[in-house]
Amino acid sequence: MTAAQQHTRVWLNGSVYSPADPFATALLVTGSTLAWVGSDDAARSVAGPQVTPGDLRAAVVTPAFVAHHRVADASRDAGALPRTEQGYGAVELLGADAEALAAVAEQVVAGGAHALPVLVRAVTGEAEIATSELPSPALGFDAAARTDSAELRDAARHHLVACTRKGIQAVLVLPERPAGAHSNGGSPTTGGGSTSGVAPTTETGSAGVGSPLTADTPGGGAAASSSGLAPDAVTNALLEAAQGARDEVGERAFRARGHRLVGVGPLDDEQCRRLAELNLTVSCRAGAAPLRELSRAGVPVTLMTDASNPWSAVKDALEAPEERLRTSARAAFLALTRGAWRAHPGGSALAGQLVPGAEAALAVWDAESVMVQQAQGTGASWSTDPRARTPVLPALDDARLPRCEATLVAGELVAGTEPRP
Repeated sequence: MTAAQQHTRVWLNGSVYSPADPFATALLVTGSTLAWVGSDDAARSVAGPQVTPGDLRAAVVTPAFVAHHRVADASRDAGALPRTEQGYGAVELLGADAEALAAVAEQVVAGGAHALPVLVRAVTGEAEIATSELPSPALGFDAAARTDSAELRDAARHHLVACTRKGIQAVLVLPERPAGAHSNGGSPTTGGGSTSGVAPTTETGSAGVGSPLTADTPGGGAAASSSGLAPDAVTNALLEAAQGARDEVGERAFRARGHRLVGVGPLDDEQCRRLAELNLTVSCRAGAAPLRELSRAGVPVTLMTDASNPWSAVKDALEAPEERLRTSARAAFLALTRGAWRAHPGGSALAGQLVPGAEAALAVWDAESVMVQQAQGTGASWSTDPRARTPVLPALDDARLPRCEATLVAGELVAGTEPRP
């Protein structure tokens, strides 16, 4: 065993967000694994006299967040990547340049986080896919590269069919909407990106997503100006493509791949229903898509953010300007942690959770208070009564957002300082 694998940490006197024990105040990490969560007294007994516990001093411990970043080129992205000191334990990377994608992934890993790279390259048949050359068992498709809805539908269908038959996930990348643009009457919120809940700005360093995956496009290009298609037309074309692909390869094979739409914006109820019917996962920025309606339809959702404080994305989802855009703090948090990991093929079933046996990828937060927060107008899907044993999160109605004090990834302290005894 290495020294890292043999190392044992015991932290107590905190608030540990864990479905295994909603009232947990302590945790034990052995090597790269979270071995146990529970009470302070039990932690001392489990650890034994040879381990000196660290005192969390009422800090909140949660799974580390998963960030989303679109790669322009390695030099441009170097100073703009989400970092472990911000509470991120992994970064999803989308890029069309394989070399730049690999270089940025190396930067993410060097910073202590996991890299989740997805190469974006359209294919027309499975023979064009060499899975051994892909950085992950997924292949992206840039919907912004097509200017005609019929052409987009056919190209996306070919891509979905090829990926399904090759046994990998297809990631259909929609043109992200510019900051402040809401066709459903909403207004920008506080920070699902860096300064907007809708799309990344140049402050984050994300590539513009009119054709988001190239270095030449200005940040935040709108879909209509980049592809010539309105956002609604792009969404409908991709849904038709998914329907056609499912009919061609069979429902079982299609559903098994967990195909995904990334950068989703406004949707109507019928589009939400079709997404659920096709078993498509939706990835969007807080404040951009109708999270309430997607939840009611049963569509798996992940939230995208590269904000300097990931809690701003949770706050955006909780306080979006329209009720249909909102969801609870718990649902938004899960969409940035466990849900983000589950959307990626090949990941551990326990990733993004603080449960025994999971990787110790967690963040420690200085928060003013903790509570269960339900978005107004969405209807509670679980009780906010303490007797319901719903795990609590930092309260986001305080004057400031939680501040990251430390981050562990695979049991290694990659940012911040250890809690003192």
